Amino acid sequence: MSKEKYHQQLSDVIENSLLHLYGQVASNDRFVPLARRNDIVCKFLKPKLKQPCYKSIKGDIKRMILVGQRKDGDLEAKLNELHSMSVDFQKKANDAQKLFDLLSILLSKHGFDSKIFDESAQAEPEVIYVLQDHLENCFEDNGTQIAPVSMLIESDRSLELIEFINATQLFSAELKESDSNNQQSHILLHPVK
Repeated sequence: MSKEKYHQQLSDVIENSLLHLYGQVASNDRFVPLARRNDIVCKFLKPKLKQPCYKSIKGDIKRMILVGQRKDGDLEAKLNELHSMSVDFQKKANDAQKLFDLLSILLSKHGFDSKIFDESAQAEPEVIYVLQDHLENCFEDNGTQIAPVSMLIESDRSLELIEFINATQLFSAELKESDSNNQQSHILLHPVK
């Protein structure tokens, strides 16, 4: 598993644990003491130890549970600290890596495959095409984006695609041009600062 996927999975577990805790606390009319908060989160985390999809972060989950089981442990504070560190890591990821992450998300969650545009090949519908020269010229050597990246797609879901991209908060997507007859769209990706 790549470093980025590891951090993303760990971040998801941390965020979901906090959301679960805050949902439980909000549904309770009375004050929820620290020991009970730790118990709520530990009960949420324990089943994840047996799930194969969490194999790569099993050790991290065990350490979180141990914090919650200690007499003086404050698992909520530790999760908030880890969440803050995770957000900092994501901010430091370079823009080129963010483009790779975005394309991976669009494929896994929304079914949009992506390819380098090849003029000699027949374009496929529902496939995002990125221009090779944009990959070479829109990013500096350190991965910082210096110009908008063009994406081309033939799909009746172009506006949905833009919403999906913007929802990731990795880039800001803009519809540059659209041909409704052929359902072709040119989308620009701008860096999010």
